[in-house]
Amino acid sequence: MLAIRGSQNLSHNKALAFSPRKAGETNGAWLSRHLPKADDGLLRLLLVGGAEPLHFRVRVAQSHFRHDMSPSHWSHVALLSYAAGKRLQLWECPLDPKDGFGYPPLDNAFRFGALKAYDDPRRFPNVALLTTSARHDEVLSKAAIHAFRHQRASVDVVALLHAWLGYAWGVGESLNPLQHELGVPSAAAADTLLASAGFDLTPGVSSRASCPEAIWQAAKWWQKPKDADEGSGAHLQGVFCIEQTLGERLPKPKTSR
Repeated sequence: MLAIRGSQNLSHNKALAFSPRKAGETNGAWLSRHLPKADDGLLRLLLVGGAEPLHFRVRVAQSHFRHDMSPSHWSHVALLSYAAGKRLQLWECPLDPKDGFGYPPLDNAFRFGALKAYDDPRRFPNVALLTTSARHDEVLSKAAIHAFRHQRASVDVVALLHAWLGYAWGVGESLNPLQHELGVPSAAAADTLLASAGFDLTPGVSSRASCPEAIWQAAKWWQKPKDADEGSGAHLQGVFCIEQTLGERLPKPKTSR
């Protein structure tokens, strides 16, 4: 059974703001408007919501994290940092890597990615950029990455890939992995790496069941500061653009008397 703990906050995080795309703007151009021009040392998360069948399956699976049971807006999360203070790097555990999986046990499926893979707003109509209070040189240090890649006991991304691809592809009797607390690989990786730096990314759910929707809910609702009475808070701020929603309840039609 999936255990979810709700936040006690009654209002959304005011440091999370809607920012629409400009006419004809790609996701890459949208991100460029919101990324800092120079490295400020903070780790950022890229959330995307895809429109293709695999993305749709992942979004539907996360409906249990939403009070109205509608599909999540999000299908993937990646870690963003600056290398040597200049070049932007993306780390991820994708379910559909462009160059194939290779042999995932060698690196626990944790690899460099490319922002251009998420550039097309038709493929990825939803995008968010979240800023954490954690330093990227701690979360993505050589030692932290080496430990994550070679100590699968912390989180076995290979096993998560096996479960999620089976579900997404409709193999046999594959069931929703989240119902068995098997998190989405990309989110489980982000959660584990941030936890190693003392940052609780998803306070309302077990790190084993982490998923993009749990991260989104943390950004929206778990905004209490570290010294608050209840919970550690996620300390997330950022911007988002949601252009595709699925299965949300429509307002009731007005009836004449």
